[in-house]
Amino acid sequence: MNNVTVIGQIEELPQVIYNSKSGDKKLYKFVLKVPRGYKTKDGKEQQDFINVKVWGNILGDEYEYFDQSLVGVEGKLVSYGLSDATSYGNELVASKIMQLN
Repeated sequence: MNNVTVIGQIEELPQVIYNSKSGDKKLYKFVLKVPRGYKTKDGKEQQDFINVKVWGNILGDEYEYFDQSLVGVEGKLVSYGLSDATSYGNELVASKIMQLN
């Protein structure tokens, strides 16, 4: 089972990384800032920055209002490696996004 739910803030506006020739399908990419829930010894809050991809029909047209607001993202974690097989990365492919505030 590969199901991930995270809550965080969208950093900047999502960018279109794929647009079909007809323009009806768009794939967006954005970074979600997620607090870790604890502080360092210095008292600074720690955060993770998660790469998220989402199709336009899931993101909706109101994504411009998501900037700096709290959102819940549900989806699956996808891992990928580079051709040299020494570097790996992960990204969250969203199936649902909900504005929380």
